[in-house]
Amino acid sequence: MATASSLLNSINLMYRNSYSTADKLVWMNEEQRELFDLLEIDSEPYAFVTVQDNNYYPFPAGFDVTKIKVVTMQITNSSPNPTFQEVTPKQNDDNVFADNCPWYTIVSDAMFLSYPGGVPDAVAVYIYCDADPAEITEVNLNLSPDIPVKYQEILKLGVLKRMASARKDIVMHNNYDAEYQEKISDVLWLRKLKEPEFTQPTSPTTFRNHSRGYVINGW
Repeated sequence: MATASSLLNSINLMYRNSYSTADKLVWMNEEQRELFDLLEIDSEPYAFVTVQDNNYYPFPAGFDVTKIKVVTMQITNSSPNPTFQEVTPKQNDDNVFADNCPWYTIVSDAMFLSYPGGVPDAVAVYIYCDADPAEITEVNLNLSPDIPVKYQEILKLGVLKRMASARKDIVMHNNYDAEYQEKISDVLWLRKLKEPEFTQPTSPTTFRNHSRGYVINGW
């Protein structure tokens, strides 16, 4: 796993420049944040287990509810592919929802979970959230960036094209950008190929959930 320092060394070898480390870290941090959004990199899911007929589940201190993307419940433990069911979000003032579907709403610092017939016992609930990469500084250059290793080459290309743009080096910017866009397209295309084919219309959120590798029961 490459450290931020080794990535900067590689960048310097690929493109001669006189920019300071501080300048390049600004670009690296900007690029990492953009890649987290573009590639939909999530944090590790927060999980809890339901209690029979209990609707309220407090979040841990510091949990940012605004970053919640998808909530699912594990319905079966079948091997090798356990079955998951998406839990639909509902606003506190929204009275339009299907009674036969599980749903949740946020009440202060807790989740209110509704389930047809009552919340079952000992069911795992997984909450997937947007992740925010830690800032890379000159103090922590010996650490690896938060972006997964498989995307570090894209991160380098992003920094390189930003440097070329700052130097108004159009030729090198276009070269780096072409390789950058190609790698991004490859990642998104391979992700799409892993999605299963459906025999009936499916909501966009279901496709998004399948990209995480689990199975959703249709609702």
